[in-house]
Amino acid sequence: MKAWEDLVGTALLGTRRRTLDLDAQPAAVRELAADRADPGEQLLAAAAVLTTYRRAGRRPLHDVRPLPVAAPDERPFVPPLARERLARLLAASHPDLLLEWLGIVAGTDYRIPPETLPLLAEAARTKAALRAPLVAVAGPVGAWLGQRNPDWAFLSAPPEESGDVWQYGSLAQRRRWLATKLAEDPDAARDALTTSWKSEPADVRADFLGVLAAHVRAGDEEFLEAALADRAAAVREQAADLLGRLPGTRYGQGMADRLRPLVRRRGRVLEISVPQGERGDGTVRLRTLVAAAPLAFWSEFGPPAEVVRMTVEGCPPGVLRDSWATAALRQRDAAWAQALIGADPGGRTTPPLLGVLSPASQAATVGHLVGRLPVESFARLVHELPRPWTKELGTALLDWIARQDDHRLVSHAAVVIARAVPRGCLRHPLATTRLTMDAGPWRRALTETLNFRREMYEELA
Repeated sequence: MKAWEDLVGTALLGTRRRTLDLDAQPAAVRELAADRADPGEQLLAAAAVLTTYRRAGRRPLHDVRPLPVAAPDERPFVPPLARERLARLLAASHPDLLLEWLGIVAGTDYRIPPETLPLLAEAARTKAALRAPLVAVAGPVGAWLGQRNPDWAFLSAPPEESGDVWQYGSLAQRRRWLATKLAEDPDAARDALTTSWKSEPADVRADFLGVLAAHVRAGDEEFLEAALADRAAAVREQAADLLGRLPGTRYGQGMADRLRPLVRRRGRVLEISVPQGERGDGTVRLRTLVAAAPLAFWSEFGPPAEVVRMTVEGCPPGVLRDSWATAALRQRDAAWAQALIGADPGGRTTPPLLGVLSPASQAATVGHLVGRLPVESFARLVHELPRPWTKELGTALLDWIARQDDHRLVSHAAVVIARAVPRGCLRHPLATTRLTMDAGPWRRALTETLNFRREMYEELA
């Protein structure tokens, strides 16, 4: 409507700079506005009439079709207490606790109230981790909303059982399809991956190797060896990592053969010769060889606990320790992980290496580290521990923090512990014992979070 556009343009510029063109207005508006001498009054009169016209002067619409209704959802709503807790989670903006709450609901036969879906969808729009559990609990109403708001399209994702998803789906849909197929029909999944591999962008190739990591098997050796020659460094690193997880590969044996002439033991000393070559730093090549060679290679030099404590000559000791840690993580070797943690308990590789240990060994090692590390160092380590935590590890950490006094780093660790311990730890004495009047704010927050989480599970049981 040109008359309205002209009026808005005049209002934005101001009548001192531009007067309203009455000839562009409808006759009725022109007659009313022409009676005013002041340009400003002319503009306001025209605006009033045109606004009324836009609101009420339209002809009725014909052949209007009502929106289709959402498919029925026979699941019961979450209990009233759980509804109230959801409202508190949305008002307080705790995405990590909201993610846990949605995960609990997804494991039940409940659905969430439809009036909460827009807020949840908006939260999931900005935090992708919320999407999968939200889709599970939103049901047909969520799909209905997703079809009508492009920002919430993830709620109405098409079925992912079809092979069309692999060809035409989004990256997230293709990742889920690949993960599902690798579990249900691994041969078909690998056929699809190898067929499209060369046409995928580098970041997608690396991403798909990350999905393959949970399902890698001996038959993948040839495919992964080919990926070692990929142009993208991220793909080569992923391929080397996955090959390191497979025992007895040609790649690992070849790396051990190249490493053998570079290592010699002399008493309590490991003599290392840094490989020389035309490409780059020899130390980088040494790291690659040590990280890729089977850890069994080092058995001829002694047991892990002895080898990691030897004096190193010929290269920085940290190069060997870091590369051993990489190899232990790839090969999931608990003996080497334990030895490396014992040799350097405060090192940066300690948190990921703890993830290699069994639940019982993990908790025992953490208990040992409590006595060896300063409080500040141990508090920092808590932030980097791999998740999910086992019940044994969660209990050990709650026992540790229960003995601590007020300290800034301890208070930060308390936040992590309160939200990361598993369900089996939520009745720890820290949560069930009445606090004293002089309890610090972080201790009160810790207790409140543990109880809040426990109540979430109880309300949805």
